[in-house]
Amino acid sequence: MNKAVRDLTRIEPVGEAMPGLVPPNIHCRTNSRRGHTNPLDRSYPPVNAVCRALHVLKVANEKSIVTVNSIHAATQIPRPTIVRLLETLMHEGYVVRDNMCGGYRVTQKVLELSAGYGGISRVIEIARPLSIGLTRQIKWPIGLGVIDGDAIEIVYWTGTISPVVHTNTVLGKRPDLFRYAMGRAYMAFCSDDERERHIARMRKDMPTEFGPQEEATFRQHLKRARSAGYAMRDPRTEPARMTTFAVPLLEKDKVAAVMSVSFFTSSVPQKDIRKAVLKPLIETRLNIEHALAFISDRPHLDASVHREYDVRL
Repeated sequence: MNKAVRDLTRIEPVGEAMPGLVPPNIHCRTNSRRGHTNPLDRSYPPVNAVCRALHVLKVANEKSIVTVNSIHAATQIPRPTIVRLLETLMHEGYVVRDNMCGGYRVTQKVLELSAGYGGISRVIEIARPLSIGLTRQIKWPIGLGVIDGDAIEIVYWTGTISPVVHTNTVLGKRPDLFRYAMGRAYMAFCSDDERERHIARMRKDMPTEFGPQEEATFRQHLKRARSAGYAMRDPRTEPARMTTFAVPLLEKDKVAAVMSVSFFTSSVPQKDIRKAVLKPLIETRLNIEHALAFISDRPHLDASVHREYDVRL
């Protein structure tokens, strides 16, 4: 095994095993309901008038022109109630009466309802509950990120329910594609053309940090990551006391997102990392990819084809 591959697979030496999972100087907190995503678990019953108004607006938004009768046929809401709801939506500017066509239509103001939506992709929505389950299993926080130009943007993080969280938050941070595990996982599994574009940019933007030798070593890292199914960050990246693993989330052979787990190197003995961290991480990746395939009308996804990896440290 050459030096580049050894560097990728090396885990910093673990000191004397701790009696517990967490070093004594690390603040711990118990699990809370923060991060809970079950939409059916509500504190109060829904406001019926709001539900009806949203239902009417949804029906109106689906068609160019709606009438009271067509809304009634779609919702079974009483006609007098529909009229009052339409009048209320007209007052707020979301609906207007179109006398020429003989009905109601939505206005451009409905676009404002999506203005605050951050555009969380479908893959993140699917991966969220499984990421929460993984944190509850292994305790360490899980991050989900998507490519954003020359870096990975972390758009979801389970640190709020982790009893061993190691920072306030990583949401919105942008790990680069060169040093960090998320970036390396993306680079290892993206298309060849995209990989070469990013590497060309690195040559241009980081001439001193990304010379010919660094590029050759980096390509070896990516080759090792493709073979192993996961990537590790550069061990010289701060904070030095942490180790990070990342895996791609593939949808139709494209990297839809990346998932990572970070933990204190001294908290997980090297002999336990494969069983305690890596295997659950890869298993969760496979479950997410199965869910993506099912949602994409591909109910059969063979986990043995480029999906199962021999985890070796």
